[in-house]
Amino acid sequence: MRRSVLFAVLLCCALLSGCAAKSERAAERYFWPPSAEHAKIEYIDFYQSDDLGKLGKLDRFSEALLGKTRAQAVFARPVAIASNGRGQVYVTDTGNRIVHVFDFAKNEIRALRDPKDRVAVFDSPHGIATDDQGRVYVSDAKRGEVLVFGADEKFIRSIGKKEIVRPIGLTVDSGAERLYVVEPNGHRLSVFSLDGEFLEYFGSRGDSAVTFNFPLDAAVDAQGNLYVLDSLNARVKVFSREGEPLRTFGERGTALGSFQIPKAIAVDAFGHVYVTDAPANRFVIFDTSGQHLMTIGAKHTVTGGSGVVPGGFLLPNGIDVDDSGAIWVADSLNRLFHRFQYLTPAYLEEHPIAADEIYLPPGYYPSGR
Repeated sequence: MRRSVLFAVLLCCALLSGCAAKSERAAERYFWPPSAEHAKIEYIDFYQSDDLGKLGKLDRFSEALLGKTRAQAVFARPVAIASNGRGQVYVTDTGNRIVHVFDFAKNEIRALRDPKDRVAVFDSPHGIATDDQGRVYVSDAKRGEVLVFGADEKFIRSIGKKEIVRPIGLTVDSGAERLYVVEPNGHRLSVFSLDGEFLEYFGSRGDSAVTFNFPLDAAVDAQGNLYVLDSLNARVKVFSREGEPLRTFGERGTALGSFQIPKAIAVDAFGHVYVTDAPANRFVIFDTSGQHLMTIGAKHTVTGGSGVVPGGFLLPNGIDVDDSGAIWVADSLNRLFHRFQYLTPAYLEEHPIAADEIYLPPGYYPSGR
């Protein structure tokens, strides 16, 4: 009995001393490019379980000694992601047919609610977007409609049941009070008011400046310009709020700055455009004029919480960037999502970079400037 008690005490001491030693070391931080002087993007976290505090990981010694419940996996197949910039991140999960709400302000996970205040179950939830009133818009590809939820995350209305077919991507122009719904099979966008009134169809099939070939997603910048991800043409097409073509950029290929099959697009408040390229297992960053700035990512299969690699993806899909510069990426086949951070002056003031904190992820390859 004494020996077992002594062993437990020694084990606890060893764990505590190990934690102390770890806390004295410089933090391991991952940047693109990997330089304190030139860094632009930092990897922050990944999320795959119902334990937000442990980031999907679990210390087995703590579990054995303290009886901690093992964290449970959340996702079957995360597809699209949207942050409202107020602490809530929404993720569509086509495998579980629900929309998860990761509430970092309250440190909890829940789901959007239906009219009877039950978990809202979809047929095929796909695209997701939020507006400046806190409302959440979800496209259901099989139902052929967009479902709208209030800031309280409860169902309000359905949009487009008569007008749209197999909707995928969504974006909101809060300034113009418009909802853009991307319909790949129709090679067009449907435009609605935020109250659900149908306004017009935009686009048709083709390869001109004003036509599309299976578009998958769209985004709106601070000026109200519309960026359409024209997937099978492997391009981004930019339009004014009035629908006038402004520019086109991107091309098909394997070189940095090109696409294989682009899946989703986001535009931040700092003049950057982000596009996920699923087969290439990466995302590509441009400025709003279309100049390639950086490419981040490589193929990596996660076999457990400890197997996550910063910048490692397996068919990344949805992407979003909130006003703080937080970059959220849905990693579909790894069944999790990642958080990166654009290094704004405000972020760097709060999180300055020390040279001994910079680490290279396993399998890192320089991939941009």
